[in-house]
Amino acid sequence: MKINKYVLIFVVGLVAVSVGLFVKAQNTERVTKAPQAQGVVSTSEKAPDFSLSTIDGGTISLSEFRGKKSVVLDFWTSWCPNCRRDMPKLSQMYEKHRDNIEVIGINLQENPDIIERYISSADIVFPIALDPTGTVSNAYDVRYTNTHVLIDIDGNIVKIIPGDIRESDIISLIQRN
Repeated sequence: MKINKYVLIFVVGLVAVSVGLFVKAQNTERVTKAPQAQGVVSTSEKAPDFSLSTIDGGTISLSEFRGKKSVVLDFWTSWCPNCRRDMPKLSQMYEKHRDNIEVIGINLQENPDIIERYISSADIVFPIALDPTGTVSNAYDVRYTNTHVLIDIDGNIVKIIPGDIRESDIISLIQRN
């Protein structure tokens, strides 16, 4: 009986280690692929057009800016700590460069009441679009919150930034005009 007990402990330990290694490999693969997670949409191709309702009851379309301004799409949620840190900075950059660039915050399927409360408390001034079914985030293959897509004045995707955006990214985009 004692041998069976030790065999059982060994087998359980072996299974636990195997599961741990498998999970680690999966997470490593995700981290490695994160910067290129936008596999469907790549740079140097036309950005998929969309038309979404905004938090203030209007509608916004990507095509309305083509030929007029470059655009930054900010895919976000209110529960994302990185978004909460990045959005106020992006809002300040938008105010500074709004003559040359448009920022569209695309919320990833949250309740409009939650979105409104956050936008109000964080003093976000750029338009907030609602993507309740995930159609636009799927079109851009967005898999993570706090993802930014930079689109030039001609409607071409210039850069995809998984994570915080810097003012130098915005200035570089404006200089392409």
